[in-house]
Amino acid sequence: MSIDDILNRLEAAENDFLQREVLAPVLPGRGVIVRIAGIVCTLRVTGKRFTGWGVLRPETLKTAKLIRPATLAETAAYLKLFPALRLIAVAREGHQWYALPASQGEKGIQLNGPVPVLLAEAGIQPFETVFARFDGHFFWYERRDNRRNPALAAYLREALDAGTATEDLRRSGLSAEERAAYGWARTLVAEAERAGIVGRLASALAHAGGRLIAFTERDDSYTVAYLVGDERSVSTVRKSDLSVLTAGICLSGQDARFDLTSMVSVMREASGQPIPRYGDELAEDGGDGDDDR
Repeated sequence: MSIDDILNRLEAAENDFLQREVLAPVLPGRGVIVRIAGIVCTLRVTGKRFTGWGVLRPETLKTAKLIRPATLAETAAYLKLFPALRLIAVAREGHQWYALPASQGEKGIQLNGPVPVLLAEAGIQPFETVFARFDGHFFWYERRDNRRNPALAAYLREALDAGTATEDLRRSGLSAEERAAYGWARTLVAEAERAGIVGRLASALAHAGGRLIAFTERDDSYTVAYLVGDERSVSTVRKSDLSVLTAGICLSGQDARFDLTSMVSVMREASGQPIPRYGDELAEDGGDGDDDR
């Protein structure tokens, strides 16, 4: 086949494509991937904002316009082209759920961790078992698994709210995969809580020009290591209001009069360092990077 024949074939495929309507998933900030004569193209969807399964008409080889939302029957027929697998929804982020396998090795698809499931219906709750279809790149939500007892997912949600340890789950019928999903959810909660603590402690220190190094959490207190200038200090403060329990230096029994922010000021005064206004150090860190000023 000559190069002219190849180009003519491609042109004919392009013209045919521009006359067609395309069913595809539409997500904010993402193009729609299509294949023309074996060549993969990404189309930008123009017109009004839309998220979901839609019927599109290509305007050019780079853009497409939404004609209408796809019907349930059209979407179902499209999804049936791909292998299905059961997943346990755990955590939602934007337009996707992160999920873990409800059983291993289905349809020959091996998952080594959580996967994003796109375009799930409204109302999905953590620990529900769902069917998704894998197109080779993405996992698309298909439907709930109505065969799975919804009381099991409800029990896991209640246990998570109560802070129940994974090994303390006591419910007949829970699968090993559901226990694993619960354990991962517990990890996500702990990471989020720790991130919140880090932000709170770092902010309290930064108000007076200190910098958080590390902290240790106990039942009702944090032991906080921080820098004031080049000097390292350690203080123990209450969780509730960050008031000082143990200052780390001699305050003649006046520890309770201070909180974490004022401790930084005390450390600066003791070393003769100026006390910056909040934001000064941030401005220094966010400068043009010239350290020779």
